[in-house]
Amino acid sequence: MNLLLVEMRRALHRRAVRVLISIALLGCAVAGGIAFATSAGKTLTELRREETHPAVLAEWWVAGSGGDGILGVAFFFLLLGGLFGGATVAGAEWRFGTTTTLLTWEPRRLRLHGARTASAGILAFVISYALQILFLAALLPSVFANGTTAGTDADWWLGLVSAMARVSLLTAVASVLAVALATIGRNTAFALITVFAWLAVAENLVRGLKPSLQSWLWGENLAIVFTWAQLEDEVFTRSPILALLTVLAYIAMVAVIGAATFHRRDIAAPT
Repeated sequence: MNLLLVEMRRALHRRAVRVLISIALLGCAVAGGIAFATSAGKTLTELRREETHPAVLAEWWVAGSGGDGILGVAFFFLLLGGLFGGATVAGAEWRFGTTTTLLTWEPRRLRLHGARTASAGILAFVISYALQILFLAALLPSVFANGTTAGTDADWWLGLVSAMARVSLLTAVASVLAVALATIGRNTAFALITVFAWLAVAENLVRGLKPSLQSWLWGENLAIVFTWAQLEDEVFTRSPILALLTVLAYIAMVAVIGAATFHRRDIAAPT
């Protein structure tokens, strides 16, 4: 537990992590200002006519695969933040040559790597949930001053809270994946390039050449977990539980490879 707390403190003291959090906070403030400015002077009919305007509280989260609402915007950027943050936490150790120093202090490699991976996942989950709360809180002035809360009952609030938890979970998953890849490649860029190359190139090739394999792709399973519903206009059916298990299985496989690589790799002292 002490090692886990140490790794969490070290991660929070990294400049890149602080910059990411600062950018996210600034984004929340800007989003709130834009939402208020664009809703001022408009009627409810005009606001509802626009697609998912933040001043309409019910548009924050739209259950089902038909639409995810404003929360979908936060999901995209938090996923990117989890990837960048996790890659930085692990990649910076190799870039600055501090891995040897850490192993001198804690020679049990698997314990050290496990603490680093767990700390990245826990921090990503907590920070993601906190940022979602701040993001939605920044939109409240536009709702109360210019918008409406109609159509939001207890079930809607439960759906929103559950969706926020899933966003945080997927952000943590992205962070753990980035830590493993950065450990395998021994730098931050390797993790980021690998993830974006797979999602943007490899999976699109699979969709075009082997449509029957779509149900096993990262993108589709992430979308199903986020919306917790079947995807529209897709030929396959996949339950949200199975999609979640698929995502976790993929992450576990990459994490095991990363841990094995760190355990067996020759690590020289920095010159």
